[in-house]
Amino acid sequence: MQYPFTEEQLALAELTRDFMEREVAPVAAELDAKTNQGDCYPKEQINKASHLGLRTLAVPKEYGGAGTDELTRALVLWTGAQTELGVIKCLSQCWKVTNAIARLGTDDQKDRWLKMFVEDHDCVVSILSTEPETGSDNIYRQPDPNLGLKTTAVKDGDWYVINGAKRFNSLVSYSKIMLMYARTDPNAPLSEGATCFILRGDQEGIRYGRIEDKMGWRLYPNGDSFYENVRVHKDDILGEVNGAYASMEGIINRGNAELIACSTGLCRALFNVCHQHAKERIQGGKPIIEHPTVASLLADMLTSIEVAEQFMWRVAWGIDNDSTYNSRFTISSKLIGDRLGMHIVPIALDVLGGVG
Repeated sequence: MQYPFTEEQLALAELTRDFMEREVAPVAAELDAKTNQGDCYPKEQINKASHLGLRTLAVPKEYGGAGTDELTRALVLWTGAQTELGVIKCLSQCWKVTNAIARLGTDDQKDRWLKMFVEDHDCVVSILSTEPETGSDNIYRQPDPNLGLKTTAVKDGDWYVINGAKRFNSLVSYSKIMLMYARTDPNAPLSEGATCFILRGDQEGIRYGRIEDKMGWRLYPNGDSFYENVRVHKDDILGEVNGAYASMEGIINRGNAELIACSTGLCRALFNVCHQHAKERIQGGKPIIEHPTVASLLADMLTSIEVAEQFMWRVAWGIDNDSTYNSRFTISSKLIGDRLGMHIVPIALDVLGGVG
């Protein structure tokens, strides 16, 4: 790694690697192969990770967490992704939501919700934005009030009544704390008319639907949920009324490098597999790594991965330390990570040949 990590950061990465190899790797394939997607959720592994402090990395120290910065969390995620993506992504989802509460929440909200989160080793969290008809378009400024979120939150005294449906949301039906994005002003553009609420997963009026049957990331579930007259007190509004767009932009878009960390971690693991195979596989009387074509493929893999990793570290550092940081870099990192995966996987299959 071409980055000046501290000894504490490197020790945390080593703790993560040891946990993933010891507790996750032996059972990952078995969990992934479950016929019912709902049986893939790694509850036992999340609980064990929590006892090591990995679930609460983003919670401030004064509330019982580790209070780590984004660079540290990106390093942990990148390390864990080299063993298994689903488990480490369940943990990074917890970092994202608790970081939002820590940064935007009132003292009362932090006392109640972060305390609840820290004390329950099985507590995971969700962000409820994507809906049956809206997804990434919720992130961008839309001038038309008819575009974006359809879920509504109607004021009723000191309460808001939420009705609507969400789809594809991560960890839904397993989460005990959820950030709900809903429209509070139907006549305003989404950027000026949506509010973020903090909900309990077992709140009255919430009903859970199917868990998506996926080809990959099966240990990281996504599901449907439905909201019928769910009552939320005004004290559980995260940020300002009609200010959900600002919270999403400031915390979720700017505040993490998780997807590029997942992609580069996975690609780094693929390179390691290919490199070892190339040293052991004999063809034409010598290891295939000595064949110029294979050596060139490996060089292409490593160069592409290292370039993406350097951009990832820059993004992660900039989130916490660069006052001029533009959230466009976060979006760019997602694109770079996706393209890296699409580039590396076919090369890996070429190097591995028949065992690919």
